[in-house]
Amino acid sequence: MKIRFDQKELVEWATQVLKKTSMPESDAKTTATILVKADLRGIETHGLARLPIYVERIKKGGINPKPNFKILKETSATSLIDADSAMGQVAGQFAMSKAIEKANQTSVGISSVRNGNHFGIVAHYLEMALNKNMFGIATTNTSPLLAPFGGRKAILGTNPIAFGFPGGQFHPIILDMASSVTSRGRIKIAQLNNEKIPLTWAVDERGIPTDDPNEALKGALLPFGAHKGYGLAVIGDILSSVLSGAGYLIHTGELYKEPEKPQNLGFFMMAVKLEAFIDIDEFNERITDFIKTIKESPKAEGTKEIFMPGEIEYIRESENIKEGTPLGENVVKELKELGNSVGIEFNLTPKN
Repeated sequence: MKIRFDQKELVEWATQVLKKTSMPESDAKTTATILVKADLRGIETHGLARLPIYVERIKKGGINPKPNFKILKETSATSLIDADSAMGQVAGQFAMSKAIEKANQTSVGISSVRNGNHFGIVAHYLEMALNKNMFGIATTNTSPLLAPFGGRKAILGTNPIAFGFPGGQFHPIILDMASSVTSRGRIKIAQLNNEKIPLTWAVDERGIPTDDPNEALKGALLPFGAHKGYGLAVIGDILSSVLSGAGYLIHTGELYKEPEKPQNLGFFMMAVKLEAFIDIDEFNERITDFIKTIKESPKAEGTKEIFMPGEIEYIRESENIKEGTPLGENVVKELKELGNSVGIEFNLTPKN
């Protein structure tokens, strides 16, 4: 059963919790807002369920709550940024802001980041570009979670890669996907809820598919589409980590097992002005027709509606803003424990 809460109250509570770790209020609110946005969109794996491990990592030194961002190398269109082990969401927002700043000047802006941490849903950073009449591309590497095609040991990250475009009269088109069948966070949620997982999600330590989330967390995630997902994971790692000077493959800190160790993840963020190719009004007209043509195409038997990438998440967000942000019972329990530990009681009133 999901318990629903007011989104603004959740953001405010999480902001106060992060402030207790010495994080500046603006950075705390940025992080809290992105976490709650994930829950609003039904991406609970990257929502407030992550807050307890973030706080633990700050306390033990894995995340720097007061980072000093440094521009190590810069051109008219690019920036190489040292994030100083900042909270991932704070570093991600800074990096995309720099990319947008460059794109405003040269039509294309790219930020490459080292010394980063887990930064949540990639869609948030793409939307920053979309709101400026740009399209965006972003990727990050993660600590080793994914077995390569034909392997049994977690050596690659799930390395999400994302693309975002304005949608004209429709919702923006945002493809935000990991290279694995699912995320480790989703398996963690199944573990919290004592649920089994599909056999296609992960292998145990011997490389055998398992439906037990406990065994899956000891083993490795599987790439989607076999060799295709594996290939995307490789490219995502090169773009985000090899290029930036961040840790790659096994040379990264593990989010849960090593809370005292900075992850040293890399990010790659690109923003491109639409007007470099096409008039904005013409683009909006064409993308509207493009989406409409797809959505009005013949449906398979039993299908009520054809959705564009990211559309379902936008619909969920609209519904949940009205009905309340849904959190699992075990997530609420962990948040209450976290609140008690830092002196910010989780006493929000459920909406259901």
